[in-house]
Amino acid sequence: MEQYLLPGTHILSDGWAAYANLDQLANGIYTHSVVIHERNFVDPNDASVHTNVVENMWMRAKRKLKRQFGTSRALFPSYLHEFMFRSRFRGSDMFSCMLATIAVNYPIA
Repeated sequence: MEQYLLPGTHILSDGWAAYANLDQLANGIYTHSVVIHERNFVDPNDASVHTNVVENMWMRAKRKLKRQFGTSRALFPSYLHEFMFRSRFRGSDMFSCMLATIAVNYPIA
């Protein structure tokens, strides 16, 4: 997790036991909120605490990637990156968005 998440990230998860101590990782650099799906799908005390968006995105990604690309493990990360990029910029001019993203991430000295 430390490789992929910035310190201070607020993690939202369901009640799976493996997620129980996420807020204690790396000396507590993350915060963690849990929704127990057996009780609620949205925290009744905080409507911003839910996993619906992530679960919906993952469902759409699995459906799209299986249908379009098969299951090549070696290429899966690149397929997932493309899916996330296209989802983020859906309805936009993809080529312009790609150029802008490249410019931001690889500025010319």
